This record gives sequence, structure tokens and C-alpha cells, in this order.
Amino acid sequence: MLLITGPAGAGKSTLADAWAGSRPTPTVHISLDDVRDWVKSGYANPEDGWDELSERQYTVARSCVALAVREYARIGYGCVVDDAVFPDWEAVGLAGWERELAGIDVRLVVLMPSLDALQGRNATRGGHRRLSPGMIRIIHDRMSGWRDSGASLIDNSDIGVDETVGLLNEVLRQG
Repeated sequence: MLLITGPAGAGKSTLADAWAGSRPTPTVHISLDDVRDWVKSGYANPEDGWDELSERQYTVARSCVALAVREYARIGYGCVVDDAVFPDWEAVGLAGWERELAGIDVRLVVLMPSLDALQGRNATRGGHRRLSPGMIRIIHDRMSGWRDSGASLIDNSDIGVDETVGLLNEVLRQG
């Protein structure tokens, strides 16, 4: 399973969708945000503050995604998941994915565009996915811990989706 992470506006969902569609073998793209959006009444928006309810909704969504990954893997499909996984926040960290997907090889790739690129992309978003500029900065800063983690990073600040797919394929080939 490929897990793509990065700050809000990094292009995680766009890259995951394009990469999955380019694969020569059956591949599924699952966005954790899309699963969180299944909640129609009582949605806990993390931008309003992280609390017990938002954490519970996130944890359930991650479990649902993991179950789907297991089922698709069982029939031989590849899976790519996009989620904002933080390097220093246990509730939404990599360890939770590793627990949920025990026995499945998880490859993490981090998209790390510049703050300016994130702010520009965020400005084009609508609904609850559009965050305040201050929140984008906070998320960008919290995600910067990935730079020193040894994780595979791609700076897609100034490149398009096709070129980013190419870089992702190169990162995966290098192991």
C-alpha cells in the first residue's frame, strides 16, 4: 500500500488519483478525507479544534480505509491512500496506520510544497476543505518534521501532476 501525505493543499488526492489511474495493474485510490465526509450530521471539523469527537471520527475513518485496503489487497488490487499524517502527532501519526495495516507493507511518500504554493492552492478550494491562511501555515510547520525523518519527500511546488507522478514513480523505483 502506498500512503501519500503532506500538508493541506499539497496535492495528495490529486496525485493519488492520477497515480492510481496510471498503473498497469488494478489499483484503488482511497482518500481519508472522503471517508470522513461520510458524516453528514455531527461532522467534527478539525479546524474548529481537535477534540474527542474529531479524533473519534478520524480513528473510525482510518479503520474504514484500512478495512477497504485489506479487502482490495485480498483480491490482488494495489491501493493508494491519501491522508494528512503528522510526524509528531500520535493521534494522526504513521503508527496508527501501521497498527491498522499490520501485515501489509506500507510505503510512505510525503508531498512538501512551499508554503506559498500551499496558500495559493488553498485559495482555490471551497467548503470545509478551504482552510484559513493561518491554519495552512500551522499545518505546513507541523509537517516540516518529515524533512528530517528519512521519509521519501517530493517538492511539487512548481510542477504539474504528470511530472509529480513521474517523480513518485522514481521514488518508488529507488525503494
